[in-house]
Amino acid sequence: MRLINTSTGKLEEFIGKNIPKYAILSHTWGEEEVSFRDYVNGGQEHKKGFKKIAMTCRLAAKDGLEYAWVDTCAIDKSSSAELTEAINSMYRWYERAEVCYAFLSDLSAGAELDDALGKCRWFTRGWTLQELIAPRVLHFFDQKWNNRGSKFNLAKHLADITGIRVLVLQGANLSNFISVAEKMSWAAKRETTRVEDLAYALLGIFDVNMPLLYGEEEKAFRRLQDEIVRSTPDLSIFAWRLPQTGKESEYIRSRTLCGVFAESPAAFSGCRNLSSHSNFSPVEFSISNVGIKLKGHIIHSPGSHYVLPIHWGYWTSKNVLGVELRKIGPDQFLRQNPWEVLEYPLHQVVSPNSSTERHLLTKLLPTAHSPRFTMADTFVPHLRRHALQIRSPPAIALHTAWPLDCFDDQDQIFFISDYARGDFSSIRLRISSPLTIHTFLSPSPVKVEFDCIFYAVGWSAGRPQCTLFDYQSNARLVNELQFALANWAHDGRYVLEQLAFHKVPKLTRVVHRIPGTERAAVVSFKPYLEYDTIGSVICKHPYWIIDFSFELCDGKDIPEVEQEVWDLDSNHSTKEG
Repeated sequence: MRLINTSTGKLEEFIGKNIPKYAILSHTWGEEEVSFRDYVNGGQEHKKGFKKIAMTCRLAAKDGLEYAWVDTCAIDKSSSAELTEAINSMYRWYERAEVCYAFLSDLSAGAELDDALGKCRWFTRGWTLQELIAPRVLHFFDQKWNNRGSKFNLAKHLADITGIRVLVLQGANLSNFISVAEKMSWAAKRETTRVEDLAYALLGIFDVNMPLLYGEEEKAFRRLQDEIVRSTPDLSIFAWRLPQTGKESEYIRSRTLCGVFAESPAAFSGCRNLSSHSNFSPVEFSISNVGIKLKGHIIHSPGSHYVLPIHWGYWTSKNVLGVELRKIGPDQFLRQNPWEVLEYPLHQVVSPNSSTERHLLTKLLPTAHSPRFTMADTFVPHLRRHALQIRSPPAIALHTAWPLDCFDDQDQIFFISDYARGDFSSIRLRISSPLTIHTFLSPSPVKVEFDCIFYAVGWSAGRPQCTLFDYQSNARLVNELQFALANWAHDGRYVLEQLAFHKVPKLTRVVHRIPGTERAAVVSFKPYLEYDTIGSVICKHPYWIIDFSFELCDGKDIPEVEQEVWDLDSNHSTKEG
């Protein structure tokens, strides 16, 4: 670190922690700033920027400090290594200074602070954000170098200007309560001359380090988010939203997909009040070449949309705040509707499913020139090579699906992306009759409720082999089979062999007789192939649909249950003779 000796005006270099006490300058760059080369070669006194250096040294000496630091002349910007080290160290340098002098070149000497302070350019620049937060002591000076007040005394006014909490400006350590999204919101309206610097100026705010790659433009902000995810288990980093221009229809917004990272801090402008809080244990993050591996909870909103909860108990303990996701592959998700951060009462969302590893993709395609946005209706079907869709009446609810990573709740389908042999699936159905039944056994009407298990194998080629049977009477059998298929990366033939080995019945309907009556609840299914896939939002190829039905039948109308046998040699079945 190079410091200016306030007595001699010479630059002196210090290494490690053996650094004397010093004052530091915060300012916005203007015309004829004094560079490191200018200062070393002499003649710097003739440049306009030299006055700021001279006044900084004068104020430091007056405050009893032998050294001062000014960014324009203390960093050799011709050395990329030195520039990288300086930018990665900048926050600490301001934090460790005895005092910081913030020079506001556009604040006139006679201006009232209530009106003029917030209009100063200093509050719009990216680099000055850390220069406001990091110093313990900071004084503001107008263009005539009159001291107009300290950060501590002006904290309320500064909070109104910047959106930063008063306690933060007064030096309180609120690191456990300030979310990533809230910190991003501090920079939402700030600008830098170079696109990359908007990310680099935030390194100290988030206490991360990374190399500088000028020329990468917006990629710098993505790399910053990568580093934040590596170091901070805070889901609020996904709480950004795009500004609504009024040009996008609600349908377009609801079907738009993109990566889970924001393009700039501007997308966090509405996150000022998002504190760091969660009712769950810390989320596990890791970075891959395509996105983020996340071990955490995903909930279902009304309509079976996937929602990543980024905040539980937002404002009150009865709400959950989250962003909508779209499943596009095996446990792979993109952000859907980036214009909205959703808020739901807790009673309207399905309880979070198991905390398993999922992949949040940071871009649409794993290519260098991936587009930023796309429409789900055209993008998602082309990622599905084959699909099996489940359709059912209100009386039949899907309780669990397996393998879950290849089941899409939103479209109610199992899908295959690139492994055609994995075309088998299982669902547990919960049947609940919409009508109550009067029986001989109970004085009060009863509601018919029971569970069924459905298996389908071989739906990527030919006709799938399927079965539907009662769960309660076959629970042990189902558990044994699921254990045998725990590693589901098998081909369809292996699954058929397991179904036959475990003597799983091959049935097309379940007849649930209602005790105390001569009636039965009948659940059945019909598979059919959907050929018309032009404009389909499900799959680009023909896909199978399993259409379930439910009915209450009287004694004479109750159908027989015919059992078939599993055909291990083809996708077709034959009836048992």
